[in-house]
Amino acid sequence: MKHSLNLKEQAVSPVIGILLMLVVTIIIAAVVSGFAGGLVGNQQKTPQASIVATSFDVKGAVDTAPTSTNGSSGFPVPTNAGTAADIYVTFESKGGDSFNLGNIEMKLSSLQKPNEKSTVSNAKSPLANPWDGGTIGDKSLISGFSKSWSKYLERLPDKQSIIKPGDKFVMHADYAAQDADGVKSVCWLYEGGLFPFVINEGDVLTYQIIDKPTGKVISSGQINVPEFSVTTS
Repeated sequence: MKHSLNLKEQAVSPVIGILLMLVVTIIIAAVVSGFAGGLVGNQQKTPQASIVATSFDVKGAVDTAPTSTNGSSGFPVPTNAGTAADIYVTFESKGGDSFNLGNIEMKLSSLQKPNEKSTVSNAKSPLANPWDGGTIGDKSLISGFSKSWSKYLERLPDKQSIIKPGDKFVMHADYAAQDADGVKSVCWLYEGGLFPFVINEGDVLTYQIIDKPTGKVISSGQINVPEFSVTTS
C-alpha cells in the first residue's frame, strides 16, 4: 500500500515552530523589560532646589548665672527659668523642586572649628534642658511664630512641611549662653555625643541640606553668626 506525501502538512510544522519561538521571545523580552522598569521605578530622585540662608536671629537670650558654665561639661550652660531664647536661621527656596522638611536633615559645622558638627532634623527631639543643672527656659512663653516650637524645621508662617519655590522655613536652635569669660554662643545638639554643638558669635555657620532617602546633598552654604546680647542677673 502506497502512502501519499502531504506537502501541506510538511509546510505547516516549520511555521508553527517559528511562531512558538517568536511568542517565547516576546514573553521573555516583556519579563526582562518589566523587571528593568521596576528597578528604575524604585530609584529615589534627589530634589533639585536652590536654598539659601537669609538671616540668623537671636532674640531674648538669658543666662542668669554665666559663671555656672564652668560645670563638668565645660560647655556654656544657661540657667534661665523664664522665657526661652528665640533663635533660628531662616532659609528660602529660590527655585527648583518642592521637598518635604520631614525628608531632610541639616548637617551643621563651624568655619573656625570644622571638625565640630551637628545634625538637625525633625526626627530628633529638641533639647529640653541641658546638663549641669541648667535650664533653657519655657518655650511656651516665646511670642510669635516660635511659641512652643517642637520641631527643628518649620515652614514660615504656618509650620507646615512642604516647601515650594518661594517658600521660607526656619531651623530653630536649642539655646544661647554666655560663659564665664563673656563668650556668647548658640548651641544645638552635638552629633553623636552628649554635649552641645557650640558656635560663637562672629563665627560662620556652614550647612549642608541632605535628602535623607538618597543621602545626597540638595544644597549647601554658610551664614554669619551675628553678635547678640545676653541678659544676666
